[in-house]
Amino acid sequence: MADANEAAISHLQRRKIEGRVLIPFIQALRDRFGDDAAREVIDATIRKLAAEDGARWAESHGQTTASLRKVAQEVWAGGGSLDIQFLGESGDHLDFNVTRCRYAEFYKELGLSDLGFRMHCNRDFAMAAGFSGELELSRSQTIMEGASCCDFRFRKRA
Repeated sequence: MADANEAAISHLQRRKIEGRVLIPFIQALRDRFGDDAAREVIDATIRKLAAEDGARWAESHGQTTASLRKVAQEVWAGGGSLDIQFLGESGDHLDFNVTRCRYAEFYKELGLSDLGFRMHCNRDFAMAAGFSGELELSRSQTIMEGASCCDFRFRKRA
């Protein structure tokens, strides 16, 4: 929850600020401990933070697919961060494609798409678990990895 004295910023702006702080730190971790050790620390940290984000969004928006759609539209895509094409939604699924991702553009401009995937896209599965133990995510591709879209498919567990 934002402090009353904090200025509201978009999710993309928050990620850019985090990236500008974390990228040099991650590069120092890689230099000091090697890629594998740095990757383990990054992945574990990102998954923990993402699950916490998911739980926080579930608490504020609810745990339904309609609630998740609202998070996608208002939080993730807020301020023009993502172009989302919604394909289908019911009480047991939410399907959408991200057709433009400014998060990917940010990391690509820095020449760090691989790190962008670790820091941003890598969050999605842990976020889904934190959001609702009843939902699971499948995604076969991302713009960050060079695909034309990110294909998000959320399903209620059987």
